Amino acid sequence: MDNIILYLLTIIQQQYKTICWLLNLLCRYVPLKQWAFDDSHSPKYQKFTIDRLPVIKPFIKQDWQFLLEYYLWKYGKPTKPVQRRNGTSIPLDTVCPLCGAPHHYLYDNNGGNGQYQCKVCGQTFVTGEIVSSPVRFVCPYCGHSLIPKKDRKFFRLHKCVNPKCSFYLRNLSKVNQEHLNDDYGKNKYKLHYLYREFTVDFFRMDLDSLPKNASS
Repeated sequence: MDNIILYLLTIIQQQYKTICWLLNLLCRYVPLKQWAFDDSHSPKYQKFTIDRLPVIKPFIKQDWQFLLEYYLWKYGKPTKPVQRRNGTSIPLDTVCPLCGAPHHYLYDNNGGNGQYQCKVCGQTFVTGEIVSSPVRFVCPYCGHSLIPKKDRKFFRLHKCVNPKCSFYLRNLSKVNQEHLNDDYGKNKYKLHYLYREFTVDFFRMDLDSLPKNASS
């Protein structure tokens, strides 16, 4: 029994010496820049990283007429209605659900598919949508409001579309320019800040009704 323990201790010591030799070899011949830029920093794996949580601000009903007077006092010039040069029109009964601005101050935000953006308060909404959410989401990197882009069965995807966002510019600088010139080059990478707002109530979810391929 003693011989077996002594034999195992000898093997452990030899393995320890081998590990130390390999670490010394790596420290000598592997550049530190390569260590700093490992796979976790590669833009190819950006979709698998976990972003910071957005800044959550409470929803407060606003008055568009008061905002116009405030902008006039602060900037010294009135906020003009939207000039429509592409021939699109917005229904007369469409108003901003946040501040109540009429259709004169609303942008067609997605080419006539029912999504609008208010020029007065910046709220993005869909036709007939009633803003009942007590909060709004703000990008933690640039402070711009996140825009809902996609509605899925269990979550809503919010996106920061600010082209000057530091998060977007940093990710864009990591991608080779030749890859961006490809067809749908930017769509291959996660460049903008994204946040998934889950709409499902996990406390009322029936686990037996989930599909078999769903993760735990």
